[in-house]
Amino acid sequence: MEVKNRLLWPWPLLIYGGLFIVFTWPLAAHFSTSFVAVPGPDTSQFFWNAWHFREAVLSGHNPFFTDWLFYPKGSSLVMHAYTPLIGVLSVLLGNEMLAINTALLLSYTLSGTGAYLLARRWVKSSLLALLAGFVFAYSPYKLQRLPEHFNLVLTATVPFYILLFLRAFTFREGQFLPLMRSRRAVAGCVVLGFVTLLSDYYVLFGLIYFSLAYAAWFWFRLGRIQWRRWPAWAWLVGILVVSHVLIRLLHLAGLKDNGIWWGGDLVAYLLPPPTSRLVYWDWAARLAHNPKVFNLPGSIENTLFIGYALPLLALVLGIMRLTGRRPASARALDAQGRPLAWVLVIFLLLTVPSLRVLGHERLNLPTALLHFVPFFNNIRCPTRWIMMVGLLLPIVSFSALEAAWQGRLRPAGQAALTGLLAAIILAEFWPRPYPRQSTASIPAVYAEVANLPGTTLIPIPLGILDGNRQVGHLEAGEMFYQTLHRKKLPVGYLSRVSPALFALLDHDAVLHPLLRLQTNPDTVQPAPPTARQLQAFFHQYDPAAFVISPAYRDQPIHAYLRQLLQPYGYREQLVGGYVLLAPPAQ
Repeated sequence: MEVKNRLLWPWPLLIYGGLFIVFTWPLAAHFSTSFVAVPGPDTSQFFWNAWHFREAVLSGHNPFFTDWLFYPKGSSLVMHAYTPLIGVLSVLLGNEMLAINTALLLSYTLSGTGAYLLARRWVKSSLLALLAGFVFAYSPYKLQRLPEHFNLVLTATVPFYILLFLRAFTFREGQFLPLMRSRRAVAGCVVLGFVTLLSDYYVLFGLIYFSLAYAAWFWFRLGRIQWRRWPAWAWLVGILVVSHVLIRLLHLAGLKDNGIWWGGDLVAYLLPPPTSRLVYWDWAARLAHNPKVFNLPGSIENTLFIGYALPLLALVLGIMRLTGRRPASARALDAQGRPLAWVLVIFLLLTVPSLRVLGHERLNLPTALLHFVPFFNNIRCPTRWIMMVGLLLPIVSFSALEAAWQGRLRPAGQAALTGLLAAIILAEFWPRPYPRQSTASIPAVYAEVANLPGTTLIPIPLGILDGNRQVGHLEAGEMFYQTLHRKKLPVGYLSRVSPALFALLDHDAVLHPLLRLQTNPDTVQPAPPTARQLQAFFHQYDPAAFVISPAYRDQPIHAYLRQLLQPYGYREQLVGGYVLLAPPAQ
């Protein structure tokens, strides 16, 4: 089968690569001059990542530290969702947009191909295996993330890691350490783990959680549990009750979890995302924006949709197995494939650490304990584990489907059923056209700033934010605009920002009054900085310009800034709705 798989490699690559071109068209016609993007700070951040990495490497600076943001103090980028893999491509290709598009094309293509090869271990039908690869590569979760969270769609290493993991080790029941079968496969796992580290830490933890959950099947002899006997169910109920009470006690003791609040709602499994072209109906839009159901109404983090056809198929096939109406699947008969159903259940539980139904929390699951464990609780968005469900669910289901139709359907009937299933899933997943961005979309005022001498740009509004906290407000495209004007910013947006940087605006004699007026325009006008403080500010920041966004033009902050800067000869100019305040020419 491995020889056949190698011979079939070009076809999955062409199919999955072609789907990327179709789903993102007309991106392919502008591959080096635009990229898929929705207006927002996340998209700007990921483009900035590629630009900054290339800028730092070519200038001989450490690419994991920046003073382009939070100038002059700067910030480490080690805990930032930095996607250095795309940064490396940016250095090699010399074009950030081309690097992003190439990385995304390769990721979607290889994700599908790897999932296809993994499925072929237990799924005989190449058509079903191709469909399994499509579900993983182009799940609604990933298609929705495509224009916004480039890091979370860099999943190409996942199925190849699992293939090598299964080749590398033999696990034995009751034994903690597995037997090593192949040193080369172990080395391959390490290499793929490192490549994943350069892509995204959520995807990396997906590999770690898979490995631990898979090994736990053998450590705890889970395959020997007799589910037809009452003691097994009594143990399960006991574990659920203890975990629920324990987590309640942890909350009552004042311990904060980091992520249960972000957990999914079971109704989200039935809720297609707004990027779905054919199945995002009015009722779905109303439900998605209902604050009584979701902690973050309308948020991308609520997506758990994997279609209707595939979960329904899995449910029917599971009932058939329990009632003895179908034989065990090839996967269930294989010692290496048998734990996959258990691992699938673990990832399903991870998405809903607190069992929530229509906004009401019913039961704290054992997986919620992870959100109290230091380091592990940095994984604060549990719904993102639907990524791994998209890989494992079709493999488990399609292997069971082949067992169910054996002796019932002729090859023509099997092909027809596969075609019908593929058509339904394709319709469920098909995305709406994606918006694109290019340098042409950057407001003209930033091209003016690029021609001005000086070190920094002071944007109005001001803001610092990360994944947990926000002070002030940062315009959505500010980091993207920086790649054109090339002035350093005293503000910024990173995945993790140190508390000292959040305090930066509070302690600055010039920036803090601006932040106050921006946030509370009706407040009493703050006392302006002294001449000495203002001179110190000019010396420290060497501003090329102040740029006021159209929403803040003619507001109190505009009048305050004009009054503050006029004595120093600053010139005011209106450029495309933006106010440009520039110092006098030297």
